[in-house]
Amino acid sequence: MSPANSIEIAIWAAVGGRGTLFRPILGAFAVNGAKSWFTVAYPEYWLYFLGLLFVLVTLWLPRGLMGLAGALRARLRRSAAGAPDPQLREARP
Repeated sequence: MSPANSIEIAIWAAVGGRGTLFRPILGAFAVNGAKSWFTVAYPEYWLYFLGLLFVLVTLWLPRGLMGLAGALRARLRRSAAGAPDPQLREARP
């Protein structure tokens, strides 16, 4: 196995999320779908996109796509229940 393949597998886990086997599998589908499109449309930029994807997921989605889905689901539950969103705070004079 080449180092590029090992790095791609680590990116699958980062994109999908860590913690279960299902999350990296979801990441593998997402990354390989993007790879299929990018290698046809912009083959010379695929590795740059892969690196950018890894950086962005590491910085803004530390729990991966499944973590994002869980956060959105929790936010929808709070709004449906009428509970205030803890991230939105009223400014007090």
